[in-house]
Amino acid sequence: MAIPSFHLNLLTSPIKSSSPPNRKPNLSHAMASLLLLAAVLTAISPTAVSATTNSTDFISRSCSVTLYPNLCYTSLKHYATTVKQSPLTVAIAAADVSLVKIKDAVLQAAVLRRGSTGRASAALRDCVDLLRTAAHLTKQSVAATQKLGLAAQSGGSSFAWEASNAQTWMSAALTNEDTCIDGFHDFRGGAGSSVKRFLAKVGRVEKYTSNALALLSALVDG
Repeated sequence: MAIPSFHLNLLTSPIKSSSPPNRKPNLSHAMASLLLLAAVLTAISPTAVSATTNSTDFISRSCSVTLYPNLCYTSLKHYATTVKQSPLTVAIAAADVSLVKIKDAVLQAAVLRRGSTGRASAALRDCVDLLRTAAHLTKQSVAATQKLGLAAQSGGSSFAWEASNAQTWMSAALTNEDTCIDGFHDFRGGAGSSVKRFLAKVGRVEKYTSNALALLSALVDG
């Protein structure tokens, strides 16, 4: 990349100063310009661009094993610099995304319950409990997944043990989310618009969790 002429002038031209002869010239402006130029050149270096592109391509390929690949990719592409090209890291990132979505759904259920009565209140109470448990299960799954790298290096039965735990807990979280929705299937008189929006949110949470489970299974099964 060619360096603009005005930046070359900063490198080659003497810096004029109105300071008295016995005082050092002020280099702050020139130094700031040089630092800015260095930052720009670093940010747009071919190596940095190539690394990010490779990581996003890796995420896209990884998401192809999920039921919702587009949702998977859009939720994980922002983690490209963190994920790089590690199946372990991409599985953990997907679980973290799911956990954030679950917690958001818990808060919405709790708010809706305060303004509800009768069966709606009971169903929302169940959802709060189910989703809180789902969040806890997802945390446990992430913790087990994080141990897989060391377990694979050490060999033995530890990898199979941690992998089984991670998959079991993530699968249980998905079941809890589905059970929350099932609690409204026989709701007489229909659900209000706010409850319908909540159920749509939980349905979307299920997709994030499903993707996380698929990426975890791909990691474990190779």
